Amino acid sequence: MQTKNSRIKKGIVTFVCSATLMSTALFLHNSVSEVEAATNTNWVRVTYTSHLRQGAGTNFGTSRYLNPGERYNYYETKQSGGFTWYRLTPNEWVANAGAEAYQSSSPNGATGSDTETGNNTNSQSQYGWLKIDYATNLRKGPGTGYGVSRVLGAGVKYNYYEVAQANGYTWYRVTPNEWVASAGASITTAPQPSDSTNGSSGSGTSSNVQNQFGWVQINHAGYLRQGPGTNYGISRTLNAGEKYNYYAVTQAGGYTWYRLTPNEWVASASASVSSAPQPGNSGSSSSTGQSSSAKVQAVINLAKQQLGKPYVWGAKGPNSFDCSGLMYYIFQNGAGVNIGGWTVPQESAGSSVSLSALQPGDILFWGSRGSSYHDAIYIGNNQYINAPQPGDVVKVQSISGYFMPSFAVRVL
Repeated sequence: MQTKNSRIKKGIVTFVCSATLMSTALFLHNSVSEVEAATNTNWVRVTYTSHLRQGAGTNFGTSRYLNPGERYNYYETKQSGGFTWYRLTPNEWVANAGAEAYQSSSPNGATGSDTETGNNTNSQSQYGWLKIDYATNLRKGPGTGYGVSRVLGAGVKYNYYEVAQANGYTWYRVTPNEWVASAGASITTAPQPSDSTNGSSGSGTSSNVQNQFGWVQINHAGYLRQGPGTNYGISRTLNAGEKYNYYAVTQAGGYTWYRLTPNEWVASASASVSSAPQPGNSGSSSSTGQSSSAKVQAVINLAKQQLGKPYVWGAKGPNSFDCSGLMYYIFQNGAGVNIGGWTVPQESAGSSVSLSALQPGDILFWGSRGSSYHDAIYIGNNQYINAPQPGDVVKVQSISGYFMPSFAVRVL
């Protein structure tokens, strides 16, 4: 496997920085304008690795990362901090710093072509339940030309509310932006209290849903499910400290269930009603009550505890690290902040700062924005802690003209 230094020698294409999402102005002046309606012909193409956030601003928690080349239908826009934010699901947004908008009746549009075409967007409203017969792709639209969100496991049931024909299959819409094909799914009945669709016993779901709006904070890791009950399939795991907007509630199995998307719910067992995220309050960090300075010191102290541990490519601790793995480990475990698992997502984990105005706790990056190849944590006095390269160990080094960082980001 090539080393990071060899990547530099071969040359790295310079990209526009997705980290500009995190500019200080965006972080401190997160006001939003009125919503502009969008039609279903509106698409965004992800140009750089980007955060998909739980609201239109960097103070909102990150759901996941979007990859370059992926295409998504959006249906609402907001202006925030000088950027346009696109709403991809009822609760998720991406900024134009890492995505470009275009209009088309299919994802192929005018900004490029996918490897497969033949998508038919002639859809009809229809409601029912699907059972996944065997592991199958959940796609971002009704056709094989659309990107894959994730793989659905066999035996899980999902509610659908729209159908379309494409590529010789019937496609079922299970979220505002996700579809599954009849090749791996079949129509079935709704889950029953005794119907264990994910290996757990049913809890007795309720159809007494009430419209209610607010925010929930995830207190500890918990499942996001396809309905209000433990007999519903799991979409993914929500992380402690994240905040999500909900718009309906119901009671089932002794829990209050909060609706985060048209087809996804979380239980009060792992979430509680909270206030909305505020500018400067990263929804993806754990709510520990610590001040920013205390968190910075905790991160630096944890970094110092790793000194002398070996460099291993791709390692994220606790016994070995590569450069970005070390950054991930110390921020996740020192401050409860998930900054992403490698350098490029970590570029957009905070606000950009000048190399002439560094503070302890800032992350230093080497390489072009959007294609950085190394990072480290600044600890003051012109020094930083990093995992340098294969054959080396985590160590303290000094900033020098011989190996000068290219830019920096402030997370805390």
